[in-house]
Amino acid sequence: MGIFGEKLKELRESRKVDLRDLARVIKVDHTVLHKIEDGAQRPDMETLEKVVDYFDVPADYFINQTLKLEDLKIMNFEQGDLSHAFKRVLDEYLDEKEKSFKGNDLGNFVRNDFVKILNETMSLDEGKYYVGGSVGQGAWATIPWISCFDRSVSKSATKGYYLVYLFKEDMSGFYLSLNQGYTYFREKYGAKEGRIKIQHTANLIRSKVAVSAEYNLTHIDLGSDRDLAIGYEKGHIYGKYYDTSNLPSENELISDFIVLLESYQKIVTFMNGRSVKEFNDYLLLQDDLKFLEIDEENYQAKANEIANGHIMSLFEQEEEPRPPKDPVVDEGGRKRYPRSAKEAADALLRANYTCEFDAKHETFTGKATNHQYAEAHHFIGISHHKKFPEVDLDRAANIVCLCPTCHRKIHHGVDEVRLPMIETLYQKINERLEKVGIEVTLTQLKEFYGISTM
Repeated sequence: MGIFGEKLKELRESRKVDLRDLARVIKVDHTVLHKIEDGAQRPDMETLEKVVDYFDVPADYFINQTLKLEDLKIMNFEQGDLSHAFKRVLDEYLDEKEKSFKGNDLGNFVRNDFVKILNETMSLDEGKYYVGGSVGQGAWATIPWISCFDRSVSKSATKGYYLVYLFKEDMSGFYLSLNQGYTYFREKYGAKEGRIKIQHTANLIRSKVAVSAEYNLTHIDLGSDRDLAIGYEKGHIYGKYYDTSNLPSENELISDFIVLLESYQKIVTFMNGRSVKEFNDYLLLQDDLKFLEIDEENYQAKANEIANGHIMSLFEQEEEPRPPKDPVVDEGGRKRYPRSAKEAADALLRANYTCEFDAKHETFTGKATNHQYAEAHHFIGISHHKKFPEVDLDRAANIVCLCPTCHRKIHHGVDEVRLPMIETLYQKINERLEKVGIEVTLTQLKEFYGISTM
């Protein structure tokens, strides 16, 4: 009764397969497997068949006490189709690169057979996942790859999030990498800043998705200075490295893939149906010095921090209408209009930290600025952006500098207190609002602030 359990544990540990991972893959309760390994429970035939299929070993190994673990290696059960697929690419790629690209057998193998092997070995749902392999387009790639994409996110290595095997240029090894496409970052920020932003996104993803130390490889080196290779390196989130001189077993490859596929699915869950652009825009909000209305405290702190030590921006030269920003889709799928802490900092500097309702109001010296503490307030609230479809409400011209008391008062005071404030501020700033294309009447402002007209 205990022979099966002893051999199962020995085989599992030799191939670095976690008990819970094994239980999940073969669909057997992990407590049952634990009891079997301890000899407290006898395996049924179905469990025996599942274990035999998973480890690709003869059933006789588990019941024949004379068969040892070393015998399995002699019988060549350690490496399966996936292991051999990686070995073929590592062994042949550099030589094949010297040959014609068109119709090359290795290229066809990577694009077709390797893809099929990965699908079948991992039992991937092809309706949910798309697996693709590439050795280049029209010419040999410096870094060949095999990728697994969640179809709801992307089918391209240039955008979105995906799981990918990346081979080093010199074929000395390969990585399993949870990675992301570079196109979004290059298009939004440009090549240089885009490389910085993609790394920031990787860090933000790591703060949301944790993995065990075995997969906590946060930097990869593909041994190439080509742009695509650098893009892969910058976009890497988590992963594991395999050296050509010490290739992993079939089951280690399977186990590693399953672990990182689960991490990939956590990212998909966080995306919650948002497009790659919507998700990345949300992730990088604060990195781009933008804040949603629900994040008031950090918005005010960042505005004061930016203002500290800076001269006023040349906003006078920018006093012209600007089209509205794209809204940001939050974790719940709601569209929200972002606020720039840079615009708020301009407003604080323009007013020299004095209350624009009453310059005589005194507060205290702020630690971030060493000036009188003040707060930024959108005179026409960002929540009304849909009523101004042609212009951006997030402009320094629409932001007034207020002392903390006045800021709370204009939000929470009774109508008799707020109305004089609104009228006074309207007279002061209406001209600058018009310069940036924001046209509003006092009647509209009363409506925006919920002032009773009775």
